Amino acid sequence: MSLRSLWTREAESGFKEIADHLEGEWGGLVADAFVSDVVHTIAMLEVFPNGGVLEVIDLGIRSIPVARQVRLFYRIDGDRLIILEFIDTRSSRYQLMKE
Repeated sequence: MSLRSLWTREAESGFKEIADHLEGEWGGLVADAFVSDVVHTIAMLEVFPNGGVLEVIDLGIRSIPVARQVRLFYRIDGDRLIILEFIDTRSSRYQLMKE
């Protein structure tokens, strides 16, 4: 059984911000490749939701890389795959999470 994905506002905002940045800095082909990678990753997670690394055990938050420096954070809630946000692994926020 496949899960259905649901995006939070943070995920939608972060996704758009990253795609816009990639398009502005590197062009449409790079931005399109990022979008395609995200779509494929989410489709895979809908079928194999435990494919990501368990990051916050007590909250069931997992992450999976979608680009070299970007991780998608998500959790499973019943039959839903909740896309929480996208985080740049070079950011201080991500580094603090890993400590």
